[in-house]
Amino acid sequence: MIVKPENMNFSDKKFSMIIYGSPGVGKTTLALSAPDPILLDFDRGISRVRAAHRKDTSVCNNYKEVCADINSPDMRNYQTVVIDTGGSFVTFLKEWAMEEKGAKTKSGEFNGLKGFGFVKSEWNRFTEDVKTRLNKNIIYVFHSNETADKDGNPVQRLVCEGSVRNTVWTPCDFGGYVQMIGDQRVICFTPEQEYFAKGCHGIQGKIAIPTLGPDDKNDFLTRLFEQAKANIQAENEAFAPVREQYDAAMAHANEIVRGVADVDSANAALAALQTLNHALTSKKEAAALLKAKTDSLGLKFDRVLNSYYVADLTAGGTAAQNG
Repeated sequence: MIVKPENMNFSDKKFSMIIYGSPGVGKTTLALSAPDPILLDFDRGISRVRAAHRKDTSVCNNYKEVCADINSPDMRNYQTVVIDTGGSFVTFLKEWAMEEKGAKTKSGEFNGLKGFGFVKSEWNRFTEDVKTRLNKNIIYVFHSNETADKDGNPVQRLVCEGSVRNTVWTPCDFGGYVQMIGDQRVICFTPEQEYFAKGCHGIQGKIAIPTLGPDDKNDFLTRLFEQAKANIQAENEAFAPVREQYDAAMAHANEIVRGVADVDSANAALAALQTLNHALTSKKEAAALLKAKTDSLGLKFDRVLNSYYVADLTAGGTAAQNG
């Protein structure tokens, strides 16, 4: 189904997100502040979340059980799937690749050379399935560890085996690094030398995460997602007049070009197209329409005289020779 920009509705848009940081900084509780979450607890860490902030949790022993829960009718009750942690999810996928894809050595160990290709492919398929078929937000929680770049500066990286850690960023809308600055916990959406991050839809920079008491509502990401959707809608509405101007210019351009039948009408069209109230790429597109039409009529353009002429196919004449 083709949807015009003015008819696009982002009120039900779903997001994918990475949250990472050092152990104990509150990543899981933060992830569970997303809309109607279910936790896939690969790390068996739900007990570390305060009882008041715990949510429904799937505790699975292997990837087949994960898929069974994801495809269960009960999944319709949730808007967000939280993976805790992405590193442990990779471990589950490695075991799956060994059993289902034969990605093991003769000694029965994981064959990384062969197996990580299956792991990455299934990771991407799983993420896309949750986002598109199930129409849910998906949040991956990762631990981080500190390494050094080529100049010896400390940098934070996801704790994740293999090249998967380099590909998980591509499909995500947001990537937030959680850290303590003084006594304030913040999530960072703009990359810096020390860490990678990813923001979009007006969500950027460092945002303070409120400290939760036992009776406080845990809804930080719910509000952030709503703000992102509101920003998308506001941008779409602000862009609408420009889009209308573009549509009007292209409608006139098509009408003008349809009337081109010879040299005189081609030159008249050239002048008329320049007077249109262009927007976005309409000027370039209108010129392409006129070129296609004049090419089909065997007309040539003289850049010096800024006009079309009938090409002399036998003598290779110029505009002056044919004028």
